[in-house]
Amino acid sequence: MSQSDPTFSEFYAGYLAHHRDPWNRALHLAAKLLALAGLAAAVYERSVLLLLAVPVLAVAPCWIGHLLFEGDRPVSWTQPAASLLGTLGRICGLGHFSHTPPGVRPYYSFAADLRMCGAMLARLGRPAAPAMPSMPAMPSSRAKPDASSEPT
Repeated sequence: MSQSDPTFSEFYAGYLAHHRDPWNRALHLAAKLLALAGLAAAVYERSVLLLLAVPVLAVAPCWIGHLLFEGDRPVSWTQPAASLLGTLGRICGLGHFSHTPPGVRPYYSFAADLRMCGAMLARLGRPAAPAMPSMPAMPSSRAKPDASSEPT
């Protein structure tokens, strides 16, 4: 790794800056869950068609989140080699994804997606802090007890 290559921590800070909207994050989580479900269904059904749909399930909700909620363009449109598509392209041996530009770690995007989604799931699974019961006001020791408050 050269000096110009970002560490994962540096990359992740920038990644989170492009994923500020909770709805966009939710769509990223939904995309990962849909892709896993699609992959499981493809294996179970032995369906090539379902297997071909997995990348669409993994990416389309993310694109929608960026376009509708973040108001920006997904990184896979401007830097395909740095995205999940780039990672999949290299795994499948697709030509224009086989060369990675300097400073780009293609798996960072996938790892950042998983880390962000994991953090979201952890927050969902964490029980809410119990509310403190309200305590009745204590009478002041200097105040005279009110005769109407005594039981009869």
